[in-house]
Amino acid sequence: MDRTRCSFWCVYAKSAIPDAFKLGSQTVDTHHPALENLPDVRGYATSDLFERHPTRADLFRIIGRADDVIIMANGEKAVPGPMEDIITANRNVSGAVMFGRERNQVGVIVEPSMSCRVDVKDEVELARFRNLIWDSVQEANEQAPAFARIYKEMIIVTGSERPMIRAAKGTIIKKPTVLMYQPDIDALYDAVEASSSAAADISPPTSWTTESLIPWLRMQATALSDKEIDVGTDLFDQGFDSLNATFLRHRIVAILKTNPAAAKAVEQNLIYAHPTIVSLAAAISSLISAGSVTAADPKAEIEAMIQKYSVGLDRGSVRNAKKAPADGDVVLITGSTGGLGSHLLAVLVGAASVRQIYAFNRHSPRASSSERQREAFRDRGFNEALLASEKIVYLEGSTWEENLGLGRDIYEQLCCSVSVIIHNAWTLDFNKSLVSFEPHIRGTRNLVDLAIGSGNARFLFTSSIASAKSWDPKLGPFPEEVQLDASIAVGNGYGEGKYVSERIIHASGLDATSFRIGQVCGSQSNGAWATTDWVPALVKSSIALRCLPSDPDGTNAWISPEAVAESIVELALRVEPPPFSINLVHPHAVSWDSVMNWIAQMLDLPLVSFENWVAALEKSAIGAGAAEFERIPALKLIDFFKSAETAGQFSTTKAQCLDSMRNLPQISPEEAKKWLSYWRGKGYLPAE
Repeated sequence: MDRTRCSFWCVYAKSAIPDAFKLGSQTVDTHHPALENLPDVRGYATSDLFERHPTRADLFRIIGRADDVIIMANGEKAVPGPMEDIITANRNVSGAVMFGRERNQVGVIVEPSMSCRVDVKDEVELARFRNLIWDSVQEANEQAPAFARIYKEMIIVTGSERPMIRAAKGTIIKKPTVLMYQPDIDALYDAVEASSSAAADISPPTSWTTESLIPWLRMQATALSDKEIDVGTDLFDQGFDSLNATFLRHRIVAILKTNPAAAKAVEQNLIYAHPTIVSLAAAISSLISAGSVTAADPKAEIEAMIQKYSVGLDRGSVRNAKKAPADGDVVLITGSTGGLGSHLLAVLVGAASVRQIYAFNRHSPRASSSERQREAFRDRGFNEALLASEKIVYLEGSTWEENLGLGRDIYEQLCCSVSVIIHNAWTLDFNKSLVSFEPHIRGTRNLVDLAIGSGNARFLFTSSIASAKSWDPKLGPFPEEVQLDASIAVGNGYGEGKYVSERIIHASGLDATSFRIGQVCGSQSNGAWATTDWVPALVKSSIALRCLPSDPDGTNAWISPEAVAESIVELALRVEPPPFSINLVHPHAVSWDSVMNWIAQMLDLPLVSFENWVAALEKSAIGAGAAEFERIPALKLIDFFKSAETAGQFSTTKAQCLDSMRNLPQISPEEAKKWLSYWRGKGYLPAE
């Protein structure tokens, strides 16, 4: 049992609920609980659940009781306490009790306040009341996992003749209250089941023209995201996520049921390929009239994006080689709160030749940059004392805005002082198309302009081997040189966007390096590996599918974040001009099946062919709802896995000239064990 001692007699034991802890009192010489109920040591465990403070590791707050936890049909566990508290805080609500035990969706019973009584037989009044409290329900949903979100149709409102059952002191007694409303709950689930899906009752547009489809699609997208949608703006820039995209696709397929051929032709990535309402409407109209969506020329789109953001750049211009200021380098790093970004910041803080570090990140309403940085360091097992360094200056802005979204004075200060720019901030999403990465590409150009304006800033870009997605392996290992043929990048928007940025940087003539980074694995220290990456999604999904994918011919050149960060900083601080392109993949690859076998043995799972694994994944996608997407996250990446190929070979001649790459050891079973331990500790994988 994982225990975190918070004093010499209280222990917060990690529970089976993600990010939740139980309180226990351990028997020691100076403290003896009156009762003892722990199985492995002497002491007493309460049924109270706590969560850790996001920035103060020694502080916890109570969020509910273990016996209140709702265990759903798929085994996922929802903690109702925090969500109920948020809903009850609404002045129109006097009580809230969630339900959903052994069901695929959760719901909530809500008791209106005395000043807001509702005639539950009047549908208009019920709808008005649900709208009145919906902002609070949405607030509760924001802090809940996807499988525990409450939909508007899953709200039961109590009538005055059946108030919630309360104890003498006024607190709600949950189990009897749920039991009293069990017939209503059963009827609600029957109604949901009868409709089979939200898409079943949706009326189609008046016609299949682009003009008729635009308002229909806007209405569906607005309903799914609970916010007004602009038809000309990228949906994902307006808060759409992979679940919203999946459900919107379901609704599109549902209205095409009278045209089976068209419905079958709707690709999994339709929303990602056409991420605005206007472009999506045109694609669907084309599908109906022509039987297929008019295919764009991906190479031409890449070249057009390069041309758009290279205007005014002149590679032939004479640029001064990097000259470190006499009192040390001033480094601007973007994306420092992420996985690789945290490693880069830690190395930079320890570099004696670095005088100042501008840690540039996007604003977040959740916490300040410094708080998020501290949380990221703690998550990766770094020494948090490093963040007390006077070198670090936190900046918040957006790279794609004018002056990076900073005040003019601060921007001019950067122009006058920065000697190194490490551009690391980039959204990892293999579903999005190139057009959805345009803000990132615009951000790259803005940073290039900053480097040019500074007169001598060295520019380092964390690119990806995905930028060489279509390289022909018959031509040999992918070289450490700039590639001017855009066709090599065609494959997915993520890699295409990285390639476009490489070309823009190359066109600038700056003293620059583009690092084509391979798959970065978990940290060598504690196995920290972001659960948003595709490998954790594969492992978690494999537990649900009861098998792991095998690829006897595949190789694995995963590389640690420590090696990547040290390589980038080493080259950033060198005096001599760097090569423009370096491939940062592990120079000593192991077989794919070696890694899968290590994980299979630890999880007691069999290996099946990659094709059979993908087939099992596709089968589980049929009728999948929010709970299934939480349990099998690879469902969000079906197209990625269907087209997945083992990464080709990459030349590492220049990379191996770097100290941190020269004698890099192969990854081992011990590292894989750390990854699994980290994911379990985050509640992402079930406990052993």
